[in-house]
Amino acid sequence: MVEEEEEDKPLPPGFLPEWDGTEESLLDALATGRTLRNAPKLFVSATYTYSQQLAEQEYQKKEIRPVEEIVPKQYHEYLRVFSKEASERLPDHGPYDHAIELVPDARMFHSKVYPLSPSEQVELDKFINENLAKGYIQESKSPMSSPFFFVKKKDGSLRPVQDYQQLNDITIKNRYPLLLVSDLMDRLKKAKYFTKLDICWGYNNVQIKTGDEWKAAFVTNQGLFELNVMFFGLANSPSTFSALMNDIFKDLIILGKVTIYLDDILIFTNDIEEHRTLVREVLKRLAERDLFCKPEKCKFEQPKVEYLGVLVSENRVEMDPVKVKGIAAWPVPQNASDVRKFRGFANFYRRFIKDFSAVCKPLDRLTGNAPWKWETEEQEAFDELKRRFTESPVLSMYDPDCKTRIEVDASGYATGAVLSQEGEDGKWHPVAFHSESMSDAERNYEIYDKEMLAIIRALQAWRHYLEGLPSVFEIQSDHKNLEYWKTAQNLTRRQARWALYLSRFEHI
Repeated sequence: MVEEEEEDKPLPPGFLPEWDGTEESLLDALATGRTLRNAPKLFVSATYTYSQQLAEQEYQKKEIRPVEEIVPKQYHEYLRVFSKEASERLPDHGPYDHAIELVPDARMFHSKVYPLSPSEQVELDKFINENLAKGYIQESKSPMSSPFFFVKKKDGSLRPVQDYQQLNDITIKNRYPLLLVSDLMDRLKKAKYFTKLDICWGYNNVQIKTGDEWKAAFVTNQGLFELNVMFFGLANSPSTFSALMNDIFKDLIILGKVTIYLDDILIFTNDIEEHRTLVREVLKRLAERDLFCKPEKCKFEQPKVEYLGVLVSENRVEMDPVKVKGIAAWPVPQNASDVRKFRGFANFYRRFIKDFSAVCKPLDRLTGNAPWKWETEEQEAFDELKRRFTESPVLSMYDPDCKTRIEVDASGYATGAVLSQEGEDGKWHPVAFHSESMSDAERNYEIYDKEMLAIIRALQAWRHYLEGLPSVFEIQSDHKNLEYWKTAQNLTRRQARWALYLSRFEHI
């Protein structure tokens, strides 16, 4: 059960993602060292979320195969890259050692020991003994300590997590950029062959900077320990690891044939021989840098792979059927917390769902402090959203050389838009959907202002696609007032601001 202690201090919007209300996102933030705006402080004995149950069920169905069968023969010269035994070494110090720099006058803190279940105690003992033997941790006399708990993984085993939120609050942040998932997907267009590699031990491949080990001490019922290598949960660990990976593969990323998100590597080409050459080059560099892959999580030369939560294939993106199955089987929410979990789980896939915000409106009213009320309107919204997920379209990958159009509409309390492109078959295919609720003031706009608000929001959402296109794109709306906006002289301040923004785009 998650216990709230005190709220985080508010941080500037734009720097940090906002908490979507789900316990799952909190646990993920703890595991990756991210901070979420408006999220509670956590000291947790972690629960097992619904999506984790689904993932575990699918994982259990997979047949365990030897490495020699998983890795194609043409890559067997790099089999050591897939060796579990070889991967359990203490990495060398290097230029990307993880520094933990504290803010001036940082206040020391210490945590109490939290109780563990019998199964967790077994895993704790194993974790401590194994990591002491590998040199990943060492006994500590640090004046600071962070708490320790477990999260259940896809295969049902327990993942140890240190709750470094208090340490992260006093750590100077590294703003090294992580690419947006949508930007990564845009790079995959026209690829026919995909190889996915999963780096083994992830952050454990980076040593803590000498002299900073004591800052990441954690307390257990076995004593106080500190880190020699980077673990999940530390602020800046994603930035450190991303900088390392981008440095190793910078030229291949620039080439546009390899993309990397933290410990997930995707190699993609439209020619099989070029593909194999690139895979060998990637494996060669991993071997040279003493990095290893999890063979059971790697896929080679596939026409379709799951990557970052979606399925990608030639010019197509679609929802992971495991997640669709989870949405379809989701039980009726019984309280506001249940609604937030469902809403947060669904939110990742909103680009696949037309009018997502409008459909969710009755549910969103229940996520705040409003009295609980689950009646016909809420049930219909819940059922409709699940139906749209199970019937969600396959999206095309954006191609700047194809004819493009956006279609917008505005309802009583939300705007909606679809970005489409004409395919080689002469038909229009959706690339993405966008939906956003209106504020109380926006709901009082005249209909032509609501339509223009929908257009402006669509242009803002897809500006990176639409601004500077080699050819004009088309805007379709229910009210044909775009020509008026180009020529009107008597505009309000808001309308004039919109007209100026609209003038940046070549459209008809």
